[in-house]
Amino acid sequence: MRSILALATRILQQFAHDKRTIVMFLLGPVLVLWLFSVLLDSATYHPTLAYVDLPEELSVALADEDAICIEFDDYNAALELLQNREVDAVLTLDNGVLTVLVEGADASKTGSVVTTVSSAVKVAATTQREQVQADITAQIDSLRGDMEGFKDDLSGLFSQLENLQQSMASSPQPLNLQLPDLDALPLDQLDFDQIELDVQPLVEDVEVAYLHGDENWGTFDYFGPVIIGIFVFIFVFITSGMSLVTERTGGTMERLLVTPIKPYQLVSGFCLGFGVVTIIQATVVLWACVSLIGFPNEGPLALVVLVAISMALVSLTLGLVVSAVAKTPFQVIQLMLILVIPQVLLSGIFDLSNTPMWMQVLNKCFPISYGAEALRDIMLRGAGLADIGFNIAVLWAFIAVFFLIATASFHRRKTQ
Repeated sequence: MRSILALATRILQQFAHDKRTIVMFLLGPVLVLWLFSVLLDSATYHPTLAYVDLPEELSVALADEDAICIEFDDYNAALELLQNREVDAVLTLDNGVLTVLVEGADASKTGSVVTTVSSAVKVAATTQREQVQADITAQIDSLRGDMEGFKDDLSGLFSQLENLQQSMASSPQPLNLQLPDLDALPLDQLDFDQIELDVQPLVEDVEVAYLHGDENWGTFDYFGPVIIGIFVFIFVFITSGMSLVTERTGGTMERLLVTPIKPYQLVSGFCLGFGVVTIIQATVVLWACVSLIGFPNEGPLALVVLVAISMALVSLTLGLVVSAVAKTPFQVIQLMLILVIPQVLLSGIFDLSNTPMWMQVLNKCFPISYGAEALRDIMLRGAGLADIGFNIAVLWAFIAVFFLIATASFHRRKTQ
């Protein structure tokens, strides 16, 4: 028992003397759980819809379904917004057929659009029928009033004729009028409530068209490109960070630092060596995902490989930076909780449309976000190099920054 207590005491003392480990040990899980809480507590997504020449009943019903509606006079202007992903769908109505052109890449947003439109169509049909019923009821009530007035006029006329007939009863030529019984007239026998309404519906059919993809694309297809980027990023980060820390703890790094090799040459050598392995890994992963698993790919495979390798090199250079800070492999894992997991959560796995603005801004500060967006544009939307050029430029900017930081950290250690 004494040996057990002594060993436990030694471990606790090691933790107590390593303040950085304590901070990361406590801060990492709290940070990740807090991000999860913000993401999962975000408001329900409401689709943004553009429409051209829709009846008022349908446009009002769409707004009542909490959809964000934008009316256009020009279909091409609405289509341009859809292509830029500023709206989720474009709605047009022609001869009773409502065409819903969705962006299509995100199956969850497509489902939200279809559900919202279907519900709005039912509400608009009910509203239309109730309006027609109200109009007919008002007309029937007016007709009944007119008929009652007509009956009163007939009654007055009959009274005058009866008086005339009585006044001429003693005349040589008396009137012999056979006046009908007003109560026997069939005016009150008309049952207007039995009239059946045959209302032509505003929307007879709903057709869903896709700008990208088709109805067979599911939610996993939308997240597939992001998952590829995340897996490549995480595995390269762990491999590079762990390997360099292991070399330092084994004394290999210290022996390299006392040689004439310059810091940038040292970092370049690690980048080149791990880069070859990274290219092989990224190529194999992409081949397996597209050929074996069946991820959709609408764009050039070479561009997908380029983005995946760029993300891997970002992760590699970030791993070099972390290896310069971490003293043990355990600290590499702790730093991954702080530096990598938040990037994963904000990379596109969760919809950030309804999250706080600071979270959307933070999303633009992480390299994974640019890589995931580029992979989605290529694989799901068939984007070319011109469409994703900015994302690739940002990824290589991160590579350059992390490379310089890693070089500076090794230079500082070499001069110490």
